[in-house]
Amino acid sequence: MSGDVRPAERPAGLRRWLPSDLNDPLLRNAYALMLNAGAGAAIGLGYWTVTARVFDEKDVGVGMAILAAMRFLAAITSFGFVGTVARFVPQSGRQTGRFVGTVYLAGAGLAVVACLVFLLTLPSWGETYSLLSGWTAGVIFTAMVIVWGICTLQDVVLTALRKAPWVPVANLIFWVIRFGVLAACAFALASSSGVAVSWVVFLAWIGPGLLVALCLNTIVFRRLIPQHARVTAADRLPPTRQIGRFLAGDYAGSIFTLLFNYGVPVLVAAQVTEEMNAYYGLTITLGAMLEMLSYTMASSLTVEGAFDSARLAENCRRALRRTFLILTPLVVAAAALAPVGLLLFGEGYAENATDLMRLIALAALPRAVVELYLGALRALRRAGMIVFVQFAMATLAIGGAQLLLPVYGITGVGMAIFGSQTIMALAVLPGLRRIAAGRSGSPEPARLHPPDHPDGVES
Repeated sequence: MSGDVRPAERPAGLRRWLPSDLNDPLLRNAYALMLNAGAGAAIGLGYWTVTARVFDEKDVGVGMAILAAMRFLAAITSFGFVGTVARFVPQSGRQTGRFVGTVYLAGAGLAVVACLVFLLTLPSWGETYSLLSGWTAGVIFTAMVIVWGICTLQDVVLTALRKAPWVPVANLIFWVIRFGVLAACAFALASSSGVAVSWVVFLAWIGPGLLVALCLNTIVFRRLIPQHARVTAADRLPPTRQIGRFLAGDYAGSIFTLLFNYGVPVLVAAQVTEEMNAYYGLTITLGAMLEMLSYTMASSLTVEGAFDSARLAENCRRALRRTFLILTPLVVAAAALAPVGLLLFGEGYAENATDLMRLIALAALPRAVVELYLGALRALRRAGMIVFVQFAMATLAIGGAQLLLPVYGITGVGMAIFGSQTIMALAVLPGLRRIAAGRSGSPEPARLHPPDHPDGVES
């Protein structure tokens, strides 16, 4: 057996009847995650349409502000482990279960600490967050932060195990339960307003994740991880010190990106009216679904770089081609149809958020360049450069948003995001071209895996 044999050259079972892209673990994982993002976008559009149509804009704005805080706190705790999971699970062998469990526990512990700090300083975050006052509200909010962190980490674990097709299945179930909860609450509270509605907006969206996480992780730990451990039994994790150095750099870099992704919505919520925050929060949520397409391809690039670093340049070129082939028409459509699409949520959304939606959609293209570069850097373990890129991106975006929000309102935030992404894409493009051309330096030696094992499990 040779590490030069590509998985597509040795199809097994039903895979020989599938298109060639689906025989390739890089693209199969990425397509599964893109399908998840696309399905989530379509179903989420319906979900938020119902929410916006049934409930008062002010109550929706408060609920989305709590969602923004939850995402932010999960981001700065659990999400910082995403790059480490994608990079090291593929080579963790019989240590996989312990490694993944440790990451889950570390993320949950950090989430508790972050929530305590946030809840103890609640008056500093504005009147919008007064809904979280009290022990009961604080405990529920903290639990949901932990659930959201695990839901995100489990998707990355599945990707690292080359089992990304599980992700859209699990999230489809997640969305179905969400809709059921929302429909029941909408029927019960259709004529209500105030605190109860804001809690419904928050809990209907994230609460079902607890059930999904419990069921899916039972499968992950009892079936998928043992299969991966048997097939990669010869592999071992690098020394703890090496993993720690990578984690420290990647986690620090992730904090900057996540401050940009999740911190800006919290800052906006603290500075605008509840109605305007509803317009902003929903638009950003829709725009994030476009960004997920490039993020998922970058995650798959990191995973395949860990499995076979010798093919990183080739995989990088293919990831770039596929990402822009899929993403570009979606961005054009989103920008062109923004006023019509937002009208589904109500006239206020179309009137106040059309320009923001267009800017967020266009920003997804330069963001794709940045994310693919970061995915390649993780495969190469270049933590220092990862920190620098993410720090620069966050600084430009947050600084620009703070300057432009008072002048142009929520449209100014879109201008800051589009501008920061464009500047960063131009800055990293030379480095990405070097990696794609195979001039990135000396990668780790490619590890040998059985050529008839593209999935990481037995057929």
